[in-house]
Amino acid sequence: MASLTLDFFSKALGKQTNVNVILPDAEEVPVNGWRTIVLLHGWSENYTSWMRNTSIERYAMKRQIAVIMPDGGFSFYNDMAYGLKYLTYLTEELPKTCNKYFRTSLLREDNFIGGLSMGGCGALTVGLTRPDLYAGLICLSATNFPADGFQAQYETLKDTEWLKSMKCIYGEIFPHLVGTDYDAYHLAGKIVSKGGPYPTIFHYMGLDETEGMEWARRMESVFLGFSGNPFHYKLVTYPGIHTWDSWDAHICEGLDYLGLAEVSDHCER
Repeated sequence: MASLTLDFFSKALGKQTNVNVILPDAEEVPVNGWRTIVLLHGWSENYTSWMRNTSIERYAMKRQIAVIMPDGGFSFYNDMAYGLKYLTYLTEELPKTCNKYFRTSLLREDNFIGGLSMGGCGALTVGLTRPDLYAGLICLSATNFPADGFQAQYETLKDTEWLKSMKCIYGEIFPHLVGTDYDAYHLAGKIVSKGGPYPTIFHYMGLDETEGMEWARRMESVFLGFSGNPFHYKLVTYPGIHTWDSWDAHICEGLDYLGLAEVSDHCER
């Protein structure tokens, strides 16, 4: 595998930004380019976090996939009301940039997105906003599903600097996000009403993440409530807390569920 960092000027963000990239070492690039997963970091992390805290390079090598790890600041990966346009960057600019420099595929069936904590929520937001771009998504310990989590948090943190940060992201409607395009459940309902396309959803939550488990069970109820489970939604729970040890332990299960399994004839060097 090749591991590198791309530093470039993003027109969508209006500034220089960084992306960590893992590329397969196969002699021939597939006709349509590399199958690719974008991995999003949490709110206290940055584009280096997946490489520093997990064995994602080794997992990608066994699967012969490209991994793109962008920086998302503290944005929940939205086009911020008073800030940068991260959703536009991720969906319109980054795929074309990676295709140009790294020959990643632009086909929906070859593209996936995942993340942890804030990045897990971001994977839901991005993947459900643009289901035409992603065949599947991985949601690890996603924080604050807008249908319920933000409202509850607001009641205890409304007099802190946190509120200013959230207003920068969501604007003056915060925390009343239910039924808006910031609401993952609302986005899923729009996809169902249109008859697809449906990204497959793999969801992990640690059993010891008490508040997170409440949100996870709510999400499970919502997605399994759609007739026929069109998103092929799957929630898995194991003993664990909100840490990199848990996420590193379960990212491969998510990759496998999305069809990004290990290549049978691959040998480690």
